[in-house]
Amino acid sequence: MNRRIMSKKMIISADEHEVRIAVLEGDSVVELYFGRRGKQSLVGNIYSGRVQNVLPGLNAAFIDIGEEKNAFLYMDEVFVPPELMDDSGPVPQQIHKVLKPGQSVIVQVIKDPIKSKGPRLTTFISIPGRFLVLMPYSSGIGVSRKLDNKERERLREIAHKIRPREGGIIVRTAAKGVDDSTLKRDLKYLTGLWSKIKRKIGKVRGPEKIFQELDLLSRVLRDTYSDDFETIITDSKDIKNKAVNFLRKVDPVAIRKVGIYREEDPLFEKYNVDQAIELALKRRVDLQSGGYLIIDHTEALTAIDVNTGRFVGRRNLEDTILRTNLEAAEEIVRQIRLRDIGGMIIIDFIDMERPENRDKVMVTFTENLKKDQTKTQVVELSRLGLIEMTRKNVSEGIVGTLCKKCPFCGGLGHVLSEETMRLRVEREIKKIARSRPHEAFLFRMNSAVAAMVIGQGGSNLRRLERDTGRTIIIRGDDSAPIETFLLMAEGDREEIEKAAVPVQVGQILDLEVEEPHLNNPRDAISKLEGYIIQIMDGRKYLRKRIKVKIVEVTRTCAYAEVLNDD
Repeated sequence: MNRRIMSKKMIISADEHEVRIAVLEGDSVVELYFGRRGKQSLVGNIYSGRVQNVLPGLNAAFIDIGEEKNAFLYMDEVFVPPELMDDSGPVPQQIHKVLKPGQSVIVQVIKDPIKSKGPRLTTFISIPGRFLVLMPYSSGIGVSRKLDNKERERLREIAHKIRPREGGIIVRTAAKGVDDSTLKRDLKYLTGLWSKIKRKIGKVRGPEKIFQELDLLSRVLRDTYSDDFETIITDSKDIKNKAVNFLRKVDPVAIRKVGIYREEDPLFEKYNVDQAIELALKRRVDLQSGGYLIIDHTEALTAIDVNTGRFVGRRNLEDTILRTNLEAAEEIVRQIRLRDIGGMIIIDFIDMERPENRDKVMVTFTENLKKDQTKTQVVELSRLGLIEMTRKNVSEGIVGTLCKKCPFCGGLGHVLSEETMRLRVEREIKKIARSRPHEAFLFRMNSAVAAMVIGQGGSNLRRLERDTGRTIIIRGDDSAPIETFLLMAEGDREEIEKAAVPVQVGQILDLEVEEPHLNNPRDAISKLEGYIIQIMDGRKYLRKRIKVKIVEVTRTCAYAEVLNDD
């Protein structure tokens, strides 16, 4: 099959809160990565841990690695030292024969903590490079199965020639077409890095981090970038400099592909990435033919269902089903990559009568899956149209990263988290301020989001006003859904400030004291049309109606004193 080779781009948008990276194949967004300040992934980090508890029933152990939660180590992920593999018997398969409470153990994180679960660990340490992965505790040689047989044999021969005296290596997909001198350079870097790690291992005492994996930008460049990328574009000078500095070490030729985005429209909007993110959070995915996918997540697995929709075909039912399934096979792979779906995945294609049609769908699916860098395992398509597959589960996926459990439906669906909505609102405010001539704007949103947009003491709001050169007034609404964002008014500053403040100095109001003030324990707050009124010495009147007098008015809140004291 002659497949058109699509150009690839890496689009990187960053501000002081978040780094977002998108990979495009042609005009289609296929991968997304998010990094937020203070929330760096632990995957790849190496620790000196201490065994806290051994669980023979689960054949696993809890390990203290010095992070917030104890980490989990299964027996299958335990490297058994040579001294336990003598003539006395087989390798121990029970964890309590290998690990004891209080014992020190060198471990690496293979899965980030998710919800109530701590990180997942392995003792089979791996050090990834640009083209190779060094396995210090293994002696084997592996080559990526995503390469054709001829290239795999070529790379296997090189790997045998350059293999280190201690440890094994895996040749990555990115090594396609790479010569032996380049692979030697990569291996030299990895063995040098492992030597530094070993020296540190000999010095540490107690739970401690020994090796910090690369930050998001460097990790994505290392693991995702290849020669077929035509450009790397960012809207941040700082990110451009970091990308150039990293590529200078691993692939100097690629530096010329790094560019800065200078157009007025937001970078992610220009390349339709924001739209792709919106669609990736939806349950339904429409196909061009008129069919559609339904993607459902459960604790145990992800189910993807293919439906014909309004597509009826030109010949017969089998023709309709085949065309829909072929289009779905390509789109499902894109959605798996885009949403970073991991774990067990069940795909329910529409039933097909002819075995040759099932083969066509399977070939299309597996060919597209070769584009995915993440490790996958696929069971062939059954007569009922089912494909079972597993995909290495490293992150929470896009839904787990951007969303939280819905407080209204108890977790049956998802809404955006306050932080995600805050970041989106700030981007929208900047966009509106840039595209409209008025000097002041009044916005309405959920109260929790409003509090984050304003920031402690109004710090975030002042930054937004500096960035936009506009007056921005935020109104919170307790009853508004989390995703509410409305432009209520715009005009000159005096007009909008007057419209935004529903009270005046000296005004007397009859209010219910709603809740205590977070920072001033003696005060309480009430709200009028979403406008906060801080009642001095009002905490003792909580849940009561009282008369107050407004003594000071600001754009974000008013201050009042109690008139009745009974």
